Amino acid sequence: MKANKVTNFRVVREKHQQELRRGILDDVSNLLVQKGPNAITMRRIADTVGCSTTILYTMFRNKQGLVDELYLRGFELLRQSLAAVSYVDDLRNYIYALCLSYRDFALANPTYYSIMFLKAIAEYTPSEANLKLGQASLELLVQAIRDCITDQPEAEEEAWEIARIIWATVHGHVGLELTGYANYSKASSQQMLERALQALVNELLPTIDQG
Repeated sequence: MKANKVTNFRVVREKHQQELRRGILDDVSNLLVQKGPNAITMRRIADTVGCSTTILYTMFRNKQGLVDELYLRGFELLRQSLAAVSYVDDLRNYIYALCLSYRDFALANPTYYSIMFLKAIAEYTPSEANLKLGQASLELLVQAIRDCITDQPEAEEEAWEIARIIWATVHGHVGLELTGYANYSKASSQQMLERALQALVNELLPTIDQG
């Protein structure tokens, strides 16, 4: 007789808790869009998601803990977006694709992006550990750049420096788009970003097509 397979209750409960947390975070993100940062109170959130404040405090400890989770959720989504970019043996196009994926993430998730990078909730200050996630999100870009300059001394430090310059350009462009200041008369916002990226890559990685 075959033994019945018993579902691991702890695994199922943990999966349910993770899904519930993600759902609450997405609801809070929508609340921030609709009502602004002043609406992000534990009472208002509890009313929005249909639970008691006790449950929220149990899950997130306090408002700081909840915003921490929003911050981390944003970086999780960003990592997924960047990791989904395919590398097809062309470093130049791969770098462009990573940057455009970053832009796509920001435009698709403006609330998460604003919490991560634009101080949407003024009183929130991420911890040092969480701040390092911002740097970690550059690792795929750094690796691509490192592959272009492996024959140079101090390639690791140089790759990070170049990655930060490129990221600053993309970040600045995205910030203008999100605040409505990236309206160009002769080109789309994406085309303008692509032009900026081409100029940067040509200047910073002049031998990229020779690698």
